[in-house]
Amino acid sequence: MKIEGNVPSQVVDSYRKVDSRKQAEVNKASDVGRDQDAKARMPEEMSDNVSISDEAKLRALAQKTLEKLPDVRQEKVDRLSKLIQSGRYNPDAEKIAEKILSGLSIKV
Repeated sequence: MKIEGNVPSQVVDSYRKVDSRKQAEVNKASDVGRDQDAKARMPEEMSDNVSISDEAKLRALAQKTLEKLPDVRQEKVDRLSKLIQSGRYNPDAEKIAEKILSGLSIKV
C-alpha cells in the first residue's frame, strides 16, 4: 500500500482515531457488564419489600378457618328432617316473622 501526500503523523493520527473509537466501544460494553454486576450485588435495604399488617394476617387466618367449615351443618339438617318426618316439627310462626323482619331492619 502506498500513501501519498500525507504526512506520516496524519496517517498515525487517523489510525489512533479508529483505535480510540474501538476502545470506547469496548469500554462501554464492559461498563454495562459492571453495572449489571453492581445491581446483582445491591444491598437488601435497596430492594423492594412487602409487609403484611397484623389485621391482614388475622383476616387470612379467619378465611382459612371458614374454608375448613362445611357448607351444610349436616347434623342439624338430619335432626330437622327427622322431626318433620315424624310430625313433631312445629316452628313458631311469630318468631320466624320477627327474625325475618329484624334482618330487614324493620321493627315490629
